Amino acid sequence: MPLRRFVLVLTLLLCAAMPGRAQPAFPSQPVTIVVPYAAGGITDTLARLVAERLSARLGVAVVVDNRGGAGGLIGAQLVARAKPDGYTLLMHSSAILVVAANMKDVRFEPMKELEPVAFIAGLPSVLVINPTIPATNVAELLAYLRANPGKLNCGNVGEGGGDHQGCMALEQAAGARMEHLSYRGLPPLDLDLLAGVIQLNIGSAAVQMPLVREGKLRVLATAMARRLPDLPDVPTLLESGVPYDALASNALFAPAGTPPAVIARLNTEVAAILAEPAVRARIEGLGLLYGPADAAALGAMFQRDWDRAQAALKR
Repeated sequence: MPLRRFVLVLTLLLCAAMPGRAQPAFPSQPVTIVVPYAAGGITDTLARLVAERLSARLGVAVVVDNRGGAGGLIGAQLVARAKPDGYTLLMHSSAILVVAANMKDVRFEPMKELEPVAFIAGLPSVLVINPTIPATNVAELLAYLRANPGKLNCGNVGEGGGDHQGCMALEQAAGARMEHLSYRGLPPLDLDLLAGVIQLNIGSAAVQMPLVREGKLRVLATAMARRLPDLPDVPTLLESGVPYDALASNALFAPAGTPPAVIARLNTEVAAILAEPAVRARIEGLGLLYGPADAAALGAMFQRDWDRAQAALKR
């Protein structure tokens, strides 16, 4: 073998045998949290609450980048396609599941393309009805539904979403159908609910309970696994014989393929942030439920909500 060729082969073999260059420890550069909505909403508020404290704990800048559009899909896809190194994260609500499930012409699979990092807070929901409906509890509502099949309208803010799923659970418990009307948000939905165009909704407790306290709506149950601390006398749907519970989540995600060690570091830091009394007070002051940061629990909740959204859209 010619000397030049021998030297080249030897060099290549030696390079192959050398260990790869060590990667810098995480984090070594700024972290970006993408919020797929405009500034000022609940998801944006939570992202900034976490970002400020996460920056101090990680020792690097943590910035919030608002990338709204397509119901949150644009920002979610941006993160899903980012390098999976922990430096590009997503703060999103579970609404992304409904948006993704409804998008027939856009290929985006959140269960495959996003990695759960930490549950931040939950948005509790309540079952409310127009007071003209003669029901003071869920059993009476189901009886009224059976006696008036097809005459009640249940409003939702997204086909396949939690409120839509909850109304279908009521139908199944009653053995009678309702009409389902979709709205672009709670404000127009509530206008029709107050006017009697629709008769019931399973919506945000933070939005609906003020109307209940004003006597404009009647609350029959919460859509939670446990009773709400602020509403100890209001039973859950589960307690009322309707097999349904849900918690709309705001959570932190990373691109699929992010190293487990990076996910674990971020989860540990977020858990410490959520344990701060001032943070917990801020979250509860927003009408949200303070939740555990556990990534595995978030993943299981994410999967359950995805399956429910898919099932709802097939009906």
